[in-house]
Amino acid sequence: MKKRALILSAIGLAATGLAVSFAGTAEAKEWKTVRVGMDATYAPFESVNEKGEIVGFEVDYAKALCAHMKITCTFQNQDWDGIIPSLLASKFDVVISSMNETPARMQKVIFSDVYYATPPVWMGPAANKSDDVSPATLKGKLLGSQSSTTFANYLQKYYKDSEIKGYPGADEPNLDLANGRLDYVVTDILVAQSFIEKSGNGCCRIIKEIKREPDIFGPGVGAAFRPDDTDLRDMFNKAIAALDADGTYKKIEASYFKIDIRGK
Repeated sequence: MKKRALILSAIGLAATGLAVSFAGTAEAKEWKTVRVGMDATYAPFESVNEKGEIVGFEVDYAKALCAHMKITCTFQNQDWDGIIPSLLASKFDVVISSMNETPARMQKVIFSDVYYATPPVWMGPAANKSDDVSPATLKGKLLGSQSSTTFANYLQKYYKDSEIKGYPGADEPNLDLANGRLDYVVTDILVAQSFIEKSGNGCCRIIKEIKREPDIFGPGVGAAFRPDDTDLRDMFNKAIAALDADGTYKKIEASYFKIDIRGK
C-alpha cells in the first residue's frame, strides 16, 4: 500500500507540475497584436476624420509605441462611459484616450507612466468679458462637460448651486456652448483651443486655467490596462521611456502642439 501511495503521490506531483507549467505559459502571454480602445470625440487627441478614420496625437503616439515594441496595434472607437467596462470585459487590451490617472480609476485599472499633462480650463462665450468663474458668480448658470470625466467631477464638487449638464462625447458641450445652449464648459486647454480655432467660428474664449487638484485630476494622462496585464503595462512603460530618449515623442508633439505637453 505504501508503494502504491508513493506512486500516486508522484503522479499527483507530476500533474501539479504540469498544471503550474501551463499556468506559467498562460501568464507569459506573447503580445503580438494589441487592441487599443479610444473615445474619438476628443480632437486633437483623437477624432474621426471625413474618411471615417480615427486620427490624432494619441493615435500617432500609440502607433509609434507599437512600432517600437514590434507589435501590431488596432484601434477601436468606444464611447467614454463604457470605456473602462469594455477594457475589463476584454473588448480591447489598452485604453489610450486622454485618461487621467485618478485615485478612483486606479481602483479598477492599472496605468502606464504619465505621457502628457495639460491643464483643464473654463471656456465661455466670447461676448462674456468677465473672468470671474467663482461658484458664487456661476450660481444658477448652466455648466457643461463630458460625463464621467475629471471635468465633470470638478464641477460636481465645487459648483453645487449651478446646473450641470453631462454629455456622452467631448465635442457636444463645446457645440452647445457655441450655440448658446450652455453658459460655460470645462474641458482640456488644447481641446478648447482646437475647437475655437477650427469649429467655433469665434464663438468662444478660454477664460482661465483650473489648477490640477491631484484627487480630482491626478498627475496626468496614462495608458490604462486590466489589473492582471502587468506585463503589457511594463512593455508600454519601456516604450514610453524609449520614445522620450530618442526624440520621437517630441517630433509627434511638435506636429500637433505649440507647447510642451509632456509634463516632466
